[in-house]
Amino acid sequence: MKTILNLVVSLLLLANIGGCDDDAGIQTCEGDNAQQVQTYYNDEFRDIPCSLQNINTNDKVVNLVIKTQADYEKYFICSFQPPVVDFDKYFILAGRYRHHQCAVFDSQQTLICENKLYYKVRMLEQICAAFTNVHYFAVIDRQYENLPVVFEVKFSN
Repeated sequence: MKTILNLVVSLLLLANIGGCDDDAGIQTCEGDNAQQVQTYYNDEFRDIPCSLQNINTNDKVVNLVIKTQADYEKYFICSFQPPVVDFDKYFILAGRYRHHQCAVFDSQQTLICENKLYYKVRMLEQICAAFTNVHYFAVIDRQYENLPVVFEVKFSN
């Protein structure tokens, strides 16, 4: 009985050590695979501080695809009048990342790979002990609205 137990424990350890690679089969959307997608209203959203409302404040990550004026009004709150977005021509990729210490938005990029829209957001972690909400927004041409969206939100440092 002890031999069988040792064998089972050994097999479980080997499965954990040499198990499957978590990144196997995941598309990276970089280099020659990637086609850059133009974003709009970048200056407007940079100049007018906006955040997301009507979301679960306890969720670490919230990502939204906003295609209508009604959803824009529901989810966006800005310190001034929010930018006017023509939803006949554009839609918005938006999100909020709640971090356990200070963090700031660094950069973003929108790409197409293998018929998917990738929204890559990079943040920088800061040295302080305050919870931080990092918001990110990209306004995209409607021609891409039916593509599946992959949000890739990570830290650069």
